[in-house]
Amino acid sequence: MCGRIVQKSGPLDYVERIFTNLGQIFADPTGPRFNIPPGTRPLALHRLAEGAEAMARLPWGYKRPDSKHFMSNAKLETILKNGWPWRFLIGAGRILVPADGWYEWPVQPDGNKQPYYIHGEAPLYFAALTAWEPGAELDAAHGFAIVTNDTRGGLVDVHARRPVALPPDVARRWVDPSYPTPDARALLNESVPEDALTWHPVRQEVGNSKYQLPDAIEPI
Repeated sequence: MCGRIVQKSGPLDYVERIFTNLGQIFADPTGPRFNIPPGTRPLALHRLAEGAEAMARLPWGYKRPDSKHFMSNAKLETILKNGWPWRFLIGAGRILVPADGWYEWPVQPDGNKQPYYIHGEAPLYFAALTAWEPGAELDAAHGFAIVTNDTRGGLVDVHARRPVALPPDVARRWVDPSYPTPDARALLNESVPEDALTWHPVRQEVGNSKYQLPDAIEPI
């Protein structure tokens, strides 16, 4: 799964590449986060309030009331097949989760897992689906799942789920509520190319999601 992301940039750094209404103040008192797991509330960009551009902290992880499964990721192949449960969210629940990067834990020859930090030169925009709408509770029934391409595996861990990171021009269309659903689904095939990303090993402490120091992403 894609289970840890980094949001260390300021809100405006994420917003200015996607939204046009930069006169709106996007403030976030929480500050940078270097190790964000599911079950928390990362920053998300959306246009769910009648198309208005907005940033909010939404719950990462989706659990339908009629299901026992808590889903932090949404499989790309399931979405492309219009499968359950994402077919209920693809039309009106498209959002973006901005991030500076994410972590993967490939197994080393000695059997231990080594965390790696994967990132680009600029913020990334992960496609996500949510059941949340303005006024709804901030709970798992209204949470979001990050779209992942499981068939390609991770960048350093073949068993990981790679988040679908969209280029800014594609991300803008993904989050546009007026964009036709079939076309939006096709956008998920236009992710950021691998050669736009880089990675390096980081300290073992990132295995604990409470570890939030800036050196979490520094090479070792």
